[in-house]
Amino acid sequence: MAITKIADVVNHRALLTALNAIRAETECRQEDVDNLAAWAGEMTARMHGVAEELQALNVDTYTVGNIAAVADLIAGQAGAAARYKAATDTSVTQAATAARTAHRNHGRIQDAVDDADVPMAKNTFYRAE
Repeated sequence: MAITKIADVVNHRALLTALNAIRAETECRQEDVDNLAAWAGEMTARMHGVAEELQALNVDTYTVGNIAAVADLIAGQAGAAARYKAATDTSVTQAATAARTAHRNHGRIQDAVDDADVPMAKNTFYRAE
């Protein structure tokens, strides 16, 4: 999946769009890495099972050791995926919080700008397309 290009944040609408795009992309990556972690966990168990079966068949220890080493590598991948998943959990939460905060706080600022009688208080940040 390609990384989404976020346009310059030049107004309120662009800010909310950018924050929502970041949240959506992070959630998508979270799903991908969750699938990778599940696959790696399953493959680790399978490879350890294969190593045990080969050992029971009296296959040479070098081959059994190689299979066990592959299982260990996949287990490392599963661990890395789990850590990446934890990082995406944090990122999704932060992106969602930032989007809610920007919507809530900037919405109030927009109300204040709209209610102001002073012409220079009219900020194009809230009106620009």
